[in-house]
Amino acid sequence: MTRILGIILLLVVLRLAVKSFSAQLKAAVFGPPAPAPKAPPPPSAAVAETLVQCAACGTYVVPGRALKGRGEAVFCSEACRRQVAG
Repeated sequence: MTRILGIILLLVVLRLAVKSFSAQLKAAVFGPPAPAPKAPPPPSAAVAETLVQCAACGTYVVPGRALKGRGEAVFCSEACRRQVAG
């Protein structure tokens, strides 16, 4: 029984020695590992979307919330749209 435990312990020590030696050899041949590249920060909603200006009052609005008018005119609210139309 002690012989089997001795063999297992010898194999574990031998594996650790080979692993350490191979890491040192790899670093000597190829140089140190390059650092992992940093991920770019996620874009914020304000940067990702361009604001549009209300044709009546000049307020800037997110395009998804702007109300369409005639042609390319956009409005921030129904009151501004009525003001220009009426």
